[in-house]
Amino acid sequence: MNRSDRRRQDAIQGKTGHAPDSFALRNLLDQGKRHHQAGQLAEAERSYQLALNMAPGHPEALQLLGLLAYRVGSYDQAIDLITQALDAAPSTPLYWFNLGVVTQRAGKKEDAVRAYERALTLNSKYVEALINLGNVFKDLQRLDEAVQAYRKALALNPSHADTHNNLGVALKEQNALQGAITSYREAIRLKPTHFEAWNNLGLALMETGSIDEAIASFEQALTIVPDSPKVLYNLGIARIWTGEHDKAIALLTQIATTKHDHGKAVTETSLFRSRLKHDAEQVRYLLELGRLDTSQHRYVEALERLTITLAAQHPTKNRCPIEAASLTPIAPSFNRFLYRAPCERLADGALNPGLDVPAIESRYVEARPEVTFIDQLLRPEAITTLRQFCLESTIWKKDYENGYLGAFLGDGFATPLLLQIAEELRLKFPRIFNHHRLTQAWAFKQDNARRGLSLHADAAAVNVNFWITPDEANLNPDTGGLVVYDKEAPADWNFAAYNSEQNKPKILEWLTRSGAQTIRIPYRANRAVVFNSDLFHETDDIAFRDDYTSRRINITLLYGYRHQP
Repeated sequence: MNRSDRRRQDAIQGKTGHAPDSFALRNLLDQGKRHHQAGQLAEAERSYQLALNMAPGHPEALQLLGLLAYRVGSYDQAIDLITQALDAAPSTPLYWFNLGVVTQRAGKKEDAVRAYERALTLNSKYVEALINLGNVFKDLQRLDEAVQAYRKALALNPSHADTHNNLGVALKEQNALQGAITSYREAIRLKPTHFEAWNNLGLALMETGSIDEAIASFEQALTIVPDSPKVLYNLGIARIWTGEHDKAIALLTQIATTKHDHGKAVTETSLFRSRLKHDAEQVRYLLELGRLDTSQHRYVEALERLTITLAAQHPTKNRCPIEAASLTPIAPSFNRFLYRAPCERLADGALNPGLDVPAIESRYVEARPEVTFIDQLLRPEAITTLRQFCLESTIWKKDYENGYLGAFLGDGFATPLLLQIAEELRLKFPRIFNHHRLTQAWAFKQDNARRGLSLHADAAAVNVNFWITPDEANLNPDTGGLVVYDKEAPADWNFAAYNSEQNKPKILEWLTRSGAQTIRIPYRANRAVVFNSDLFHETDDIAFRDDYTSRRINITLLYGYRHQP
């Protein structure tokens, strides 16, 4: 994903121009700073407190104590102390800057804006304040103001590579791709080892269609940070675009192996009961098929015992706190890919050759909003192979509060057949997909006793969502599918705003105010819903049989980028 170099300017502990009360006071403050910089925090606090005892209300002692509280993560205390310092010395730009740093880290972004702006009122050439102000504006999606702040900072210090990179990120979010590319290149010129700039340059070049240059940028980033998961992922997507599927799968599998197939101790402090239930069911299924060695009986028994224990201790919770000792019995297998089923390309193609392409394309491009569905999407052998892969492969490592499990391209879901389906769709329906290429893919496997995906939108141009669990598993054929709202996410909302569970109340409120209507597409096996990814959508009510092979499995393919025509 596209990320800026988010390093904030550190809170400064230099002199402020405040006249010392005495040599002894100054000596205590300097001594405290030396301890502070050396990480001797208790000694630093003692020196600062002695100084404050010597001169009650001394602003520098207060703000230094505030920085010490910030250092240990006590943000509210830090804000209180620095505010006291400002009460005594309100015209000190440094104190306002440090207040901005602390409030920014504490998530109080509007307060951070006010603090940085006050520092700049007192010192209009305060470069660090301009840089941090730009970062906060970008977080708040006030992109015009972010760009303006970064440009002012660069006018004062044009050799600051990180700010050129951050300016590029803000410009890219405005869809000003050429400006972003120029900024990234300048960051790299100033600092040839700027990892983030190389990665960001590659992403921007992909959006402009300069795929060979993008690949070169990602490869350069990997010389700086070898094995970076995000760059390996981006390079893997680029290789999909060039048709080098074997190389793409190798890159994406490397990420998955590092994340999930290492066999290290389980370090989680909490586990989802839904994950334990699924893994126990899956291992038993694989043992019955003879896919796993009988030694895994001990593992499945440990999973089942842990599931029972957590259900008794936390009957109303899905995510449950857990002690390290309880994890020892599952450790040898929990962080492993115990089995991966074959999922190879099909020589005769994956899509159903009988699809009425002109009719399907017309339904999509003429619909407002763009929503349609395709029945019998895949050949029988394609859906059978894909379903077998999902049932048997132990790649389901991403768990969610609602009880479903996920597997993304970088989690072990990248297979030859999946990439074949994605590419055949793009080529078969050019009026739908236009120039858009695959950017992400995943599968979700539902716990049939829990809720599905909450209301959200996706960061793409076209969304394909299809289902592979047999219809017999669905106890209510009128539901179980997808609910799509006929309103797109607002253009100025960022990913966190339109794609997080925490923002669901805000989304619902906005949809109500907008008069949004719902489009319900009932569940059918081998049915694909194709729609504009900017449209809000959620899983419909589900009622599937509560056994392992009846779990509802949906596969999602995302194409293109948000706001691209």
